[in-house]
Amino acid sequence: MSLFIKDAVGRLEDLIPLNLQEEWDNSGYQIKLAEVPLSGIVTSLDLTDKSVNLTVSKGFNLILIHHPLFFHPVSSLNLDSNDGKLVGLLIENKICVYAMHTNFDSSPYSMSRYILNKLKAQEISPLIPHKRKLYKLSVFIPKGYVNVVRNILFKYGNPKIGNYENCSFETKGKGSFKPLEGSNPFIGEPQKTAFTDESKLEILIEEKFIKKAIAEMKAVHPYEEAAFDLYPLYDFGGNTTEGIGAVGNFESKIGFGGLLDKIQELFSPIFINYCGNLNKKIKKVAAVSGSGFSFIDSAVKSGCDVLISSELTHSKAIKANKSGICLIEMSHFDTEKYFTAITKNILTKEFNVPVIENTYENNPFFKYKGGKL
Repeated sequence: MSLFIKDAVGRLEDLIPLNLQEEWDNSGYQIKLAEVPLSGIVTSLDLTDKSVNLTVSKGFNLILIHHPLFFHPVSSLNLDSNDGKLVGLLIENKICVYAMHTNFDSSPYSMSRYILNKLKAQEISPLIPHKRKLYKLSVFIPKGYVNVVRNILFKYGNPKIGNYENCSFETKGKGSFKPLEGSNPFIGEPQKTAFTDESKLEILIEEKFIKKAIAEMKAVHPYEEAAFDLYPLYDFGGNTTEGIGAVGNFESKIGFGGLLDKIQELFSPIFINYCGNLNKKIKKVAAVSGSGFSFIDSAVKSGCDVLISSELTHSKAIKANKSGICLIEMSHFDTEKYFTAITKNILTKEFNVPVIENTYENNPFFKYKGGKL
């Protein structure tokens, strides 16, 4: 039996839910082609000529990327532009593109955790746990449409309760309404009170996804006017494995200079910048893949001796020196280049389809060593 793209993506969203992404992010489908059998997957940090050409050459039809192609709504697309040419080639070859960005960064599979695992840190947990302001959404749905609405809300809401997900509650009852003049009722007739069997579906929604979840719910709800209630809740705590960054402890203290040597040996970054006393003993370590300047204060508050990240900025480094925390800065690429290998490992365990890493991507920056170029 063929595995369809939508089923593979659905399983990925079970493992790495979209509701973990930041509000400004655009993880998920970038180019959607869901109702076709999955022929193969290319994993790539970015969508580039190399990743698209590799996918075309292999006859695959899904590219899994980290950085979204689209961050903002697109009002027009010039097919002669670089992005436009890529999109045209993808559409021509019927290739789907799916992004896992900040939801991946907040998942237990993150590059931040990968870095600390490679360094053999222990007791790893999120640097900033995923905090949720929760609401309960109750929707009144006619018979035969409950699962349609439930599935869309699972996609856009559905925060975990501990180690459980896809949590909802359904009660059955009798609804009544009188369509007024000018209405277009799904059930009943204008100016006549109708009584119909309905279900009340309840599900938890994070505050940042309420607008999107309600809009998507209304899009699939059969009623002209969907009836729903929204209640604010107190969150007693969620899954502590989810959150941005990672923090852990070394079994025994290590000198800061020795840690820099380990970083060079294990990760072979194009450069290492550092702040701090090379003789300082390091016990508690934090890592944030990608741009990490906004997480230095969190690392200090967490009692970390060192933060490993990229793009830490001049002013933040000065403050870090005053606070006593050591910094290790690599390039953005060098903290995230493991995305392709991590996701390939996930995909090969989950699906019986060919999966290839795009190993042709390189750091966009080069290290100048002096002499002639």
